[in-house]
Amino acid sequence: MANKDYFFCYTKKVSDYLNEKGFQFITVAKSVSNHKIFSLYEITPELQEALKEYKNLK
Repeated sequence: MANKDYFFCYTKKVSDYLNEKGFQFITVAKSVSNHKIFSLYEITPELQEALKEYKNLK
């Protein structure tokens, strides 16, 4: 699994936004290096567009 194909989302608000947009995470886990919880998503053009939309809402 190459990291470039996956988005590690460490922000619950962003993960909630993606879920509301219909994206489902692959898994929720805790990072071994920093012990923070993240949601893992496969990167697709649609996911990238949703992330741009979220950024523009700020």
